[in-house]
Amino acid sequence: MNDPAAKRPDKLVSLEVARFAAALCVGTDHIVSFTASLSPNPVLGGFDLPPITSVLFFFVLSGFVIYTAHRQDFGQLNRLPRFAWRRFWRIYPVYWLSLAIPLFFLWPTCTPGYLAQIFTLAPFTRNNSFRELIPPAWSLRFEIAFYLMFALALLPRVGRYILGAWIFLAAWHVYQPMKPMGFILRLPHAVAWHFFGVHEIMFFAGLGAGATFFRLRLHHRWLWLLLGGASAALMLLTQMDAWGFAYPSLERTPLVAASFAAIIVSLAALERGGHLRLNQRLTRLGAMSYPFYIIHPSVLFLGSAFIYEHPGDKHMFSPLTVFVAFMAASLIASALVTFLYDRPLQRLARRISP
Repeated sequence: MNDPAAKRPDKLVSLEVARFAAALCVGTDHIVSFTASLSPNPVLGGFDLPPITSVLFFFVLSGFVIYTAHRQDFGQLNRLPRFAWRRFWRIYPVYWLSLAIPLFFLWPTCTPGYLAQIFTLAPFTRNNSFRELIPPAWSLRFEIAFYLMFALALLPRVGRYILGAWIFLAAWHVYQPMKPMGFILRLPHAVAWHFFGVHEIMFFAGLGAGATFFRLRLHHRWLWLLLGGASAALMLLTQMDAWGFAYPSLERTPLVAASFAAIIVSLAALERGGHLRLNQRLTRLGAMSYPFYIIHPSVLFLGSAFIYEHPGDKHMFSPLTVFVAFMAASLIASALVTFLYDRPLQRLARRISP
């Protein structure tokens, strides 16, 4: 009989639904902003969903999934090609597809250097001076940085020491800004930002959540209590940061990360133990989360191009109609990309995996 603890956490329904909800928050914020640019009236009565809290959740969940999917790869050099292969196919095919629409319009204005930075998602660009063609792609550069450093942590003998050193140096760099390590001072700003910045704290919390998930067994009553307490703590923390529309302060960042980690662990453990049952079909929402996150800006880009070519038509429809139309178009496009492009490619990648 299969060990229930060996069930792939990235296929747990609760986490898949949470992943889609987070992507929906980001997309809603972008679509609301786009709609607001077309009308002086408030969109949806001023309603919006928190994008920043959602992106931070992605970073924590990424650490959790990476650890739980590759926890047995530590110290095994022959597992590195498999790790790199899986991460490549997870990120790049959908992202490259999302570039098609903006590049169709902007290709003549793009320099070779800019195109190289766009296509590679190399985490070596200054976050405050580089303009992404797909705005959410800035977070993918952090994901690439996480993957590169975690790959080093899989090396035999030295890998765990590298992981420990990375955690220590990132925490020191973030929380001792007046006394940075000498070598960090000599690093380019973009490298220090992507590899030793504050978002690493979220990823480390996810790694800790993954380790906790496999090593700690709690009674389901304690898990429900943990879930409720962590959710309440997160609500209080986001209230201090404009309900998730602003980044938490450095002092609150570890608390936000720990709250997300506790929520993820409790959901995963409750579902593993059979105390949280959700319809397996809801995993399809999780499959759509990344495509929706990265495809909806292309849909908005098409809308912007239409408005640019037909400026007189921007007031033809009410803000609500525009919002619903672009949300529906984004969801439909994401579903098509997910089930006709991304999932077939993922199956292919698994068949020819190193």
